[in-house]
Amino acid sequence: MKRLLIILLLLSCYTSSYSQRGYKAESVLNYQKVDQKWLHFGFTLGVNSMDFAIYNSGIGDARAEQVVFSPGFSVGIVSDLRLHENWSLRFLPGLEFGQRSIQYSNLDVEEVNVESVLVNLPLLLKFRARRLNNYRPYLIGGASFKIDVQSQESLDPENDMLVRLKTTDVYAELGAGVDFYLPYFKLATELKFSIGLKDILNHEYDIDNPGYEGYSDAIRKMNSKIITLSFHFE
Repeated sequence: MKRLLIILLLLSCYTSSYSQRGYKAESVLNYQKVDQKWLHFGFTLGVNSMDFAIYNSGIGDARAEQVVFSPGFSVGIVSDLRLHENWSLRFLPGLEFGQRSIQYSNLDVEEVNVESVLVNLPLLLKFRARRLNNYRPYLIGGASFKIDVQSQESLDPENDMLVRLKTTDVYAELGAGVDFYLPYFKLATELKFSIGLKDILNHEYDIDNPGYEGYSDAIRKMNSKIITLSFHFE
């Protein structure tokens, strides 16, 4: 993930530098008024891949790792506040749906599925390079507060749900994208990395379902990671 992030940043910087050197006027520039509005709105659709960074505790023989990835999807609303010609503040509340699987060794159940429905409340700062004809690359970064409305209060052994996640988490977010100016609206494609800053695993024992403590005891700490490819319509 770190390697992908470095590549993404290098490509974004190169694109920005190239657009400033190679700018040429075009006879028809689509939808210019959107960048002049002090506040504009839109909506966003996206696909995501949720992941865990798992740190094993070393207690007993059990080991945990995530090796199975399942695609999810995201929907949301775009609100963009213009701060400067190249800067804007963005608030994109929405929902993120996804699933992650933890694989265990030396325990009875080898795979535990964890589903999440996240209420996403990000506040992001967007820096845009100079517009080149009808596209404009940008970088984006900030923080997000997420609420998992799918988090369970108790285990569900019948469905192999043997770990629980905490309800809230704070994420650092960084990404890059390109604005495409079409005749009647602006379409942005964006790749963003979100890294959870808190231990997301609920380590409290479920007294109503004893005997499954080993699944949480095997993990010392677990952080959430999400990669999202978004399409913003503004």
